[in-house]
Amino acid sequence: HGIGRHAFARERRRCARANAHAFARESAQSNEPRARMDVAFDDVLCARAFDALCEDVRRYIDAVDAGYDASTDDVDDDVDAGAVLTSSFWMPMTTMSSPQNAIEAYIASLARSDWFGDYVDLERCAGAEWWIQDVAWDEPPKVYHTDCDVRVVGETSRRAYPVVASVTYVSSGGGPTVVFAQTCDAIEPGALDPVVPSEITACAPVANRLMVFKGDRWHGVLREPDDSTFRGQRVTVLVNWWLEKPSGARALPQRFAREDDDFSEHASSTFAFGARRVVRDERMARDSYARDARAWDDQRAPVPSGSSCATFVYDGEFAEA
Repeated sequence: HGIGRHAFARERRRCARANAHAFARESAQSNEPRARMDVAFDDVLCARAFDALCEDVRRYIDAVDAGYDASTDDVDDDVDAGAVLTSSFWMPMTTMSSPQNAIEAYIASLARSDWFGDYVDLERCAGAEWWIQDVAWDEPPKVYHTDCDVRVVGETSRRAYPVVASVTYVSSGGGPTVVFAQTCDAIEPGALDPVVPSEITACAPVANRLMVFKGDRWHGVLREPDDSTFRGQRVTVLVNWWLEKPSGARALPQRFAREDDDFSEHASSTFAFGARRVVRDERMARDSYARDARAWDDQRAPVPSGSSCATFVYDGEFAEA
């Protein structure tokens, strides 16, 4: 029997989706972490190293407050042709032995550590992309998104994701980072896969805390509760680890490099890790995602949690409330 035009189109989309998902699974197999993702560590750096990190973060923020724009200033020749310059910087694996400031020394320490290798295959990575976010208490939180690099080749575009994403909190306070067990659909623009997340993890900002999650995840920042008394700046260092250099990132401008000549030589001894305690993750079983969807859409947690890190668990069905 003949197949109807609409049925044929649906079948073609189904096959294309299956092929795209199979390709994505095949590409990701060698990069699957050996340890559970969506995990956080407190006191990730020793006090001396964290103070040095904060000092260089403050230097960058002061420059931005004075008018510096990382997407237009200090443009060099290391940016890929046709790329849209972002405010992120690139540290290739080949330069991990010669960090230029405290932030790069921190990244290099992660690259040398055995424990961080449980979350990313560092031998396969090309390097780390990093940037700083400084958001005031009265500014809107970061909207939901995925970190990705879109390259246009002819009439087609290719979307790539980092292997692993991470957030290091420089300050305490502000809305939690939220990570959904979803990524952008490989076929349908604007759609998420799966439609309903099985888990959603919310991690509160605590100074010297590191959160790690899979690089293709849908994520953002939640609003604070209406009764929050926080009136400060939410400051974070974001570090993504890539198999290929993202097109919009570039080398650190000289103005943000440490001036002391022996910094790189002594950085490895200065940047020791702290107690690195795993943050307890409170797992909260929820009846229906539909009941919570409006809160999540508004970038709010559906119910308060007694823990600074909580995972909301759903059964995967969008049952109507």
